[in-house]
Amino acid sequence: MSKSTMTQLSYGIAKPEDLLSKLALDGNKLDEKPHPHDVFNFIVTAAVLNEWVRKYYSNHQTIRNLTDAQESKNFERIPLECAEWIADRACIPNKEFDVRSDILNALSICWDTANASKHFHWSGSSRVTRIEDEPQVKNWYQYYFTSVEPGLYFEYDGVYYTLSQLKGILTQFYTGLIAHVEKSN
Repeated sequence: MSKSTMTQLSYGIAKPEDLLSKLALDGNKLDEKPHPHDVFNFIVTAAVLNEWVRKYYSNHQTIRNLTDAQESKNFERIPLECAEWIADRACIPNKEFDVRSDILNALSICWDTANASKHFHWSGSSRVTRIEDEPQVKNWYQYYFTSVEPGLYFEYDGVYYTLSQLKGILTQFYTGLIAHVEKSN
């Protein structure tokens, strides 16, 4: 007997588009000093959306490439077209780097943080090293490319992202990804 999917049995959120709407609503609740529940909801929704997209559109080449990039932790395997979906580059820490690196980092931050939230322990393979109200700048890269805006900061693999930057990257990325995949189906 096969398992039922959310498309078959649901409480109103059945497809990635539905979860993208929830991500946008969760993102709208994030402000300078967001409530921890709102941070949790946004991070977990973003992580779950990643999984839903990968399962719902599993036969699409862009999704297969994205899955490969995430599993190999190699941003260069993310299709180039994905960078075009980040139209507002204000959310990118270093505008000179390949935006696909920031996309992969944002996806990983949410996945690792959601897993830690679910299991209470951080995975040994997680590259999230800090979550704090103010970054601890430790090198020249961080000095030049860490935001100075107030908010919650996530340090991932030596790069700081604010919650606002994660929101900007992920909402634009998922909006573009789902539109792209739906258009080509």
